[in-house]
Amino acid sequence: MIFQVGDHTGVYCIENAGAARVYYVAPEATLIDAGLPGKADKIISALANIGVQSLHVKRIIVTHHHFDHVGSLWELKRRTGAQVYAHQRDADYISGKRQRRPPRHFSGRVMYALMHSGFTRHAQGVEVDQRLNDNDRVGSFTVIHTPGHTPGHICLLRDGYLFSGDLLQATPGEFRETPHIFTADVPTARASIRMISKLNFDVILSAHNPPHVFGAADRVRELADKLGMVP
Repeated sequence: MIFQVGDHTGVYCIENAGAARVYYVAPEATLIDAGLPGKADKIISALANIGVQSLHVKRIIVTHHHFDHVGSLWELKRRTGAQVYAHQRDADYISGKRQRRPPRHFSGRVMYALMHSGFTRHAQGVEVDQRLNDNDRVGSFTVIHTPGHTPGHICLLRDGYLFSGDLLQATPGEFRETPHIFTADVPTARASIRMISKLNFDVILSAHNPPHVFGAADRVRELADKLGMVP
């Protein structure tokens, strides 16, 4: 399933790529994240529904190295010829040069073990073509380094749209932290949320929730205020 976020924005959400959503920005010919392993066909089919052929995709920007965001990256790069972009601190995890570390929390380790055993047989490492840093520009996207969930987690800001990866959970009821069992460094992740709360944007597009299109920045500020009272 693919749908446009807003009217005539060129920003599309792909919802059948596994646990995490994949976004496509048409004027930039850019995919943001790559779904679980084995989802390349679904992503390419979704793009075809809006008239985008695989070779039209110029770049794939990865918000972070977790399997539900890079699982189909190798296949998508092979079929599109796109350049892969990611923060320099996550690049070696994406390529496979560094081994991913399981979460510190016991329940997170159990879930990680289940995911790791199921996905690593199908996910292949991919060399990152462009290693990013904070405040880099990629087309009309501004890269914002938001470490904590992973060392090289990034958000992308473009024309009032914040592509937030797994920085937080933007639900209709309230914005919340990403569950701590999946986050490498909770205090750093909270600092990243507070930093993002100082920015201006209208829409937040998170990986595990539908796009939130009204008052998104205010909701992030509300979350940041709550976290300011949490030790």
